[in-house]
Order: sequence, then structure tokens, then C-alpha cells
Amino acid sequence: MNLVRFEAARLLRSPLVWGAAVLMVALRVWQTWSRAPAWPEVTIDTAYGCLLVGAGVLLAANLAVNRERRHGMPETIRALPVRAPARTRALLVAAPAVAAAVACATTAVHLMSLLPAHAAARFDPWEALTGPAGAALCGVLGVAAGRWLPGPATGPVVLFAVAAPLELSRSGGSWAALLPVILHHDLPVEINPRPSGAHLVYLLALIPLVAALGMVRYGLRPRRSIAALAGLAVAVPTGAVAIGGMHDAVPEERLARWMTPEAQRCREAEGVRYCAYPGYEAWIPLWARAVRPVVAAVPPAERDLVPEIRQRVGDVSLGQGRGTIMKPGWPHPTGPFFLWGRHGTAELSEAWLGGQVAARVAGLPDPDYWFVSVTDPLFGAEDLGFQQTRPDCADWGRARTLVALWLGGQAGPVRTAASSWAQTKDSERPAAERLYRYAERLVARQDARSRVWTHWTTLMDPKTTIERALPLLGLTPDPDDRKDCS
Repeated sequence: MNLVRFEAARLLRSPLVWGAAVLMVALRVWQTWSRAPAWPEVTIDTAYGCLLVGAGVLLAANLAVNRERRHGMPETIRALPVRAPARTRALLVAAPAVAAAVACATTAVHLMSLLPAHAAARFDPWEALTGPAGAALCGVLGVAAGRWLPGPATGPVVLFAVAAPLELSRSGGSWAALLPVILHHDLPVEINPRPSGAHLVYLLALIPLVAALGMVRYGLRPRRSIAALAGLAVAVPTGAVAIGGMHDAVPEERLARWMTPEAQRCREAEGVRYCAYPGYEAWIPLWARAVRPVVAAVPPAERDLVPEIRQRVGDVSLGQGRGTIMKPGWPHPTGPFFLWGRHGTAELSEAWLGGQVAARVAGLPDPDYWFVSVTDPLFGAEDLGFQQTRPDCADWGRARTLVALWLGGQAGPVRTAASSWAQTKDSERPAAERLYRYAERLVARQDARSRVWTHWTTLMDPKTTIERALPLLGLTPDPDDRKDCS
């Protein structure tokens, strides 16, 4: 026990360990600084970050194992009463304990820092514990590899052997469940659940298995064999369960269930109905802050035009690829996806959502969607189609499009707000640029709201052109107007 404490104290004084811990926290703070946190994504990425701590402990433990081979050390160590098996056993206990403790501390520091940041979705403790378990496994690997492959290059080689398949696993594959962290995931994670519990038990079983393999370097003993067999007996079935729980593509029945309105929880705020998936209700105040100025710019008698705000499922893995999906009979909502900005990027998210609401109020088409046709193999048919719904050339000459740009400009910059619905062809860009300039001038006018409210019915008429609307809004035509899309 004294030897374990001695080795643990040496590891805790290593700059490799604490340098890795500081780097992990700094990287995670930087990565989450500009996004409102969603617990599933945060825990997965933080577990991956814990492998930095594991890498530091792996290198430090590997150096500790190999120190008896340095210049002058073999003679000194030979005189000690403690032999190599006992020293290795102490390191096999100390290294994973230090790695897990430091990884737990860094994980707690980072997760606690996110509590006041409108954290959303369900927190998975098993996923969070995967990081410390993976770090502990790295510590054991450093000791075992150092005993079987002594040399200064062993640590970096083992690190590469762990990091390379991890990066390759980002593209998916059920084999990723056998790695320290399962990196591949769709947002939201809830739509395609991960086998986090089985994966955690699998990692914990690998620790005594690898430790026993390291001690086998000194010969087979009953206790070593029992430890190895016990670890293997647990690792094999739990690894198989974890592999079986991996789905590269979202199962059809789960996807269909998530695309129904009943899957969401709704509440009303300031006269607007907001619906979010379970756990994401914490973001409704953020959405309301974006929608509020747009609603305030709509005439009170016309506010029934403000759409219901529903969270949308965005880019997910399907049977034949990826895409934002829609299907006949499924809701076609206005609302955000499973991402939201903060600390400098919240304004972009607010402008994007505000622009969406503005376009729907003005009666403009919704943006492009992947459209899963009734002939998609995932739903019992043949192929994926792409249905494009966006403003056409004629819309860039209508007054209601200018009003939509002005309404979106209440939530943020006109062009940023318009990016949520205005996708233009090359031939349409001059006409769109013309309207952007008019909208920016209209946003700057003090009397813009009263003018829009006074002439609302005329401006919302699809037959009303920009030329007719400009004098109603107090704007003068630009001398170099490009009025068509040719």
C-alpha cells in the first residue's frame, strides 16, 4: 500500500497529467463557449476530452515503468527489497486511480460551469462516467505496454494505436462500441439512443483484463488468471450488447414517432405557442427572446399569422444517407433545430429564427427540405427525392417579401435573418440585393412601423409590387435598380 501511495504521489506531481487536465478543460470551454449546451452532446465530447487526461497518465505511467532501465537505475533498484512484480502491481493500481480521479475532477469542473447556461436535454450519467473509465483504461495500458514493450517510444505508439481508430469511428460503424468513447452520434442523441450503460461496464471490465495481461509478464498465477478470465467474461457479453445497441441509421419506427406533434411538449409565452422535445423546454425562453421583436412589429389584429414555433429534427442518418427529412402528413414546422448559440453567436440564432417567423407571417414559402417521398426504401418504397420550396424570381419583386425582410430585421441583421429562408439562384441575386438594401433602409426609419401597419393589407397582397410599395413606406427607388432576375 505504501508503494501504491508513492507511485500515485509521483503521478500526481507529473506535469504531463496536469498539463493534459488543463488542456482538456480549456478545449472544452472553448468548444462549448458559443453554443447553448445540450447534455447528450456535451457529455459525449467531454468523455472524449477525458482521453487527454488518460493520454497524460499513460505517458507518465509508461515512463515510471521504464525508469528502472535508465542509466544507473538497474543497479540501484536491484538493491531494493521490492521486486519488479510488486512495483508493476503498484503502478497498475495507482495509474488508473489517478487517471479516473483527475478525469472526474476535470469533467465536474466543466459540467458545473454549464449549469447556468440553459443546459437542455437529458443528462446521461453513464455517458459522463465513460470519460473517467476510458482515462483509467489508458493508465493501465501505459503500465502493461511498458512491461511488455519497454522503451521510450512505447507510450506514443500506444497513444497512436488508440487515437487512430477513434478518429476513424466518426463515420459510424457498430465496431465503435469497442472503443473507449463512441464518437459517432446524431443530434438529437435521443432519436438514436446509445448503449451508454453497456459500454461503461465493458470499459470497466477491460481494466482488470489489461492489468492481468500486464502481470502475466512475470508468469501465470492463479489470481492473475482469475482476474483476466473475469474481465474477459464481463467484457465479451457487454461489448456484444454495446455493439448490438449501435444503429448507424435511425430506426424507422423511432423516427416516425419523433416526427409526430405528440412527441413534443408545448407551452405558450406572450401569445405564441412554443413546442420542444422533452428536455429542451429550457431553450424556450431563448426562442421567445428571438421571436418577441418580430411579433411586436406585426399589427395586433394580424398576430394570428404568427406561426407555432416547433423544434425540428435536422440532419440525421437515414437508410441511404443523411438529410433533413419531411414526409407527407408529417408536420412542416417553423422553429429551431437542436442547436442554439450563446456568447456572441446567440444573435445569429435569434436572427435566423426571427427571419423564419417573419417569412411565415408574410406568407412566403418555407426553406428547402429533404423530402422523403412515398417511394423511399426506409418507408417501403424506392428512392429519396429532394423537394425545393423557396422564394422564386417573382417573389423578389413583391412588397410582402420586403415586409418579411423588415420583420426579420427586428430580430437581427436583415441579411442574417433572411438566410433562414432566402436561397437565391445566381440570376436572382441582383433582385434580392436590391430588396436587402430597401429593407435595411426601412429598418433604419423611425416611422417604418406605423407605415407598415397603415398599409398592411396592401403590402401583404401578392399582387402589390415593390414599385407600388416604396412610396407607401417612405422610400425612394434607387437609380440603379435591377428589377428583374435575368
